[in-house]
Amino acid sequence: MEDVLAGHYQMVRHLGGGGFGQTFLAQDSHLPGRPLCVVKQLKPASTDPTSLEVAKRLFDREAETLYRLGSHDQIPRLLAHFEQNSEFYLVQEYIAGQPLDKELQPGKQLAEEAVISLLSNVLQVLAFVHQQHVIHRDIKPANLIRRSRDNKIVLIDFGAVKQVSSQTVCSSAGGNGHSNLTIAIGSPGYMPSEQQSFQPRFSSDIYAVGIVCLQALAGLPARMLPREEATGEICCAALGDRLSISPQLAAILDKMVRYDYRQRYDNAMAAWEAVQTAFGRTGPEPIYQPMAIETTEAAFPAIATEALTPTPTAPSPLASPAPAVLPTQQLPEPANLSAEAKYQLERLLLEAIGPVAPILLNTAIAQSVTLSDLVERLTSRIPAQGQSPFRQQASRIVQGSSSAANRAHTQPDYQTAAAPMTEAIATSTLTPTFTKHCEQELAKAIGPIASMLVQRAIARQPQITSVQLIEALALHLRDPKAVEKFRATLLALL
Repeated sequence: MEDVLAGHYQMVRHLGGGGFGQTFLAQDSHLPGRPLCVVKQLKPASTDPTSLEVAKRLFDREAETLYRLGSHDQIPRLLAHFEQNSEFYLVQEYIAGQPLDKELQPGKQLAEEAVISLLSNVLQVLAFVHQQHVIHRDIKPANLIRRSRDNKIVLIDFGAVKQVSSQTVCSSAGGNGHSNLTIAIGSPGYMPSEQQSFQPRFSSDIYAVGIVCLQALAGLPARMLPREEATGEICCAALGDRLSISPQLAAILDKMVRYDYRQRYDNAMAAWEAVQTAFGRTGPEPIYQPMAIETTEAAFPAIATEALTPTPTAPSPLASPAPAVLPTQQLPEPANLSAEAKYQLERLLLEAIGPVAPILLNTAIAQSVTLSDLVERLTSRIPAQGQSPFRQQASRIVQGSSSAANRAHTQPDYQTAAAPMTEAIATSTLTPTFTKHCEQELAKAIGPIASMLVQRAIARQPQITSVQLIEALALHLRDPKAVEKFRATLLALL
């Protein structure tokens, strides 16, 4: 491996690796202070073409996943993803801290309060991961870093490359060779039965978190946790006098590690809410950020045996009963809720309940039939003493949204109303130079994945015009002000 990658990642030392990749600590010489970063190199031990193809696909998927999830403070950000000399690399944010496996030493037992804090901290970041339809599949102490600067738990290693086995060629009954590609995602001791059968679910991650907590409480390695003789279940009772914890925590952990996935919490948000109900606020609420890009099977083909897509489960724990319609006035339909109104509602909700607000807002919007339904669903999540003023403010926001939408119906389309938007501009042919400008402006807002998004938009619509490309890319921006600036900057170049 070269000492310098992409012209500015200077290798410092080897961190580790397995049969399918190596990890290095590096410095970025292009940035002030030459900050540290982590470089992951795709380097499978097997050179079999089929194994290499699958490994590369999974490596690309890890880059996609890191990009989607890297907006969370407790998940390393993706800094770069590139090919050099026919080898593939990921560059990630370096997290200064200590892996949890250094804390959870055999014979050392953590106090109940410390484990409750750990449980809440891990579940709040895992709730974000599950909200993005991602199953981590390898939660274990080594993949949980206690960050030095604030003691928060950072969840690492979203890659599956190291779990792709070499191709084995067997003879079928008819004498023809066929390929077997076994993908065993996870680590022994932390994998529930359905995950070992290549059918992971969100609750598979819940099982792993529960095992980590039992390991911390008991001071035992995961594979040495005893099972109850009558049921064969791992549970707190099976640890006998070794544990001295509250019934509330025991009930939560027992449910997390049940053998039958249907008897566990459906996802991390459900488990986190159970912890909050039992012990009150023990950490920040799960933070939701909308996915910046849409993952398509065309861009990232599925591998059937991976079971990356979870099977449908019970309704989300965020669901709330159908609310009553406001008695004073029937508000307009949800179709008239503008992006600005949604932004204002999110700000209002944030003030009332904290960072979990975006999750609740998106869930409520999806479940509401009318805007009055939406207001009541949101109000039901506010503490009783604040419900009346919240309802009034939320009603004003959605009513204002409707008025603005109705006025818009009487106005010309922006492409004909805006003075600079001439027909020549609206139908302008896309050029390589303008495409590059689009990549640069989008990268300023969302980072290194911008180039891939621009090329994907063009590939999906080969005859796309410059203005159409601007609008397609603007969909990846969340902040209305960022969208406005992005459009204005690029339209000025036409």
